[in-house]
Amino acid sequence: MTGLFDGLIGEAKDLLSPFPCRPLPTGRPAREGDPNQLLLRRDTAYELGEGSFPSVSFTAVTQDPQLAAEDGVFLWGRDLREIREDCAFARITVLRTDDIYAAGDQAAYNLIRTLEAQRFQVAPEGYMVRASALNNREQVRVSRKALRQGLSFANVGALLLRRLHANRHVLAAQVWFITLPEAPYRQLDALADRVSAVTRTLNHMLDDVSMDCRACEWKPVCDTVEGLKELHQRRVQKTETP
Repeated sequence: MTGLFDGLIGEAKDLLSPFPCRPLPTGRPAREGDPNQLLLRRDTAYELGEGSFPSVSFTAVTQDPQLAAEDGVFLWGRDLREIREDCAFARITVLRTDDIYAAGDQAAYNLIRTLEAQRFQVAPEGYMVRASALNNREQVRVSRKALRQGLSFANVGALLLRRLHANRHVLAAQVWFITLPEAPYRQLDALADRVSAVTRTLNHMLDDVSMDCRACEWKPVCDTVEGLKELHQRRVQKTETP
């Protein structure tokens, strides 16, 4: 089946293509801290995606090697030790998996949700992530001590890759960090909304196989995302087969 998020991943790549990108080494992962670590403002060098700045985060899954051939950490903009003040921030995670639909649509949905939830569970020491399940924002307080000890996006990305590969379905993982002030955050945020809409539509299909597509509130999503209609038709056929 066509990957539900493939088109959205392609759009994200197109949005970022005009801007210079740095591949980062992925050797030494950051030290893992307490997921409930509290970093006070007085101990903070700056905050990525602070409330008055744009902030975007989303995870998208694919099975297409052309969209995520191998592991990688990529940076658009300044690295942690080059930043001096609060700034805009985005983190996009692209995961290539095996055939997650082989065990059924419900299992595929559960895995997608599990992989999305990783952003709430990885906590590099001195890198306090504040993310909400209700929106696409991800704000990060970076400690002065961690910067003195050499913390970088390469370290943070390497830790994320290690944690993501703990899931046996993940074949390749890419983490994109964006701190460029002129990056297309508004368009990336709109993409994040569409990624969330695809996941919610999939959940709706699983809950209500017999729904009338003509009256469904998620019809606009199905009309624009290749693969969703195919999935729904397959589920309807299963229920109609004696």
